[in-house]
Amino acid sequence: MELGKSLADSDVISELRDAEIAFLNDKEAQLLLSKIKKHEKNRKQGVELNYLKEELFELDSYKRLINAQKASKELMTEINSILNFYINGIDHKCDKDSCANCHRHCAN
Repeated sequence: MELGKSLADSDVISELRDAEIAFLNDKEAQLLLSKIKKHEKNRKQGVELNYLKEELFELDSYKRLINAQKASKELMTEINSILNFYINGIDHKCDKDSCANCHRHCAN
């Protein structure tokens, strides 16, 4: 993330917003999602539900959304790790077994 750029304006968050909009505007995706929710509400399992989910997973708008969600989660995890280090002095990514004598307080 660039210096001086807010989290809300980051490329990762912008892509997440764009992916969400694209998914919500994808009529095929929304139809499949509606059918899946109806099946789940009626507690119907089986081949048809699996087929609907597979169809949804194959849509580009869904794949884009999943990838954007993953990237935003990774960004939030990284930010949380940085904040945790500055607040608590603990770096959760530090591995005491392969310590480089950085004098951080490893969580492990």
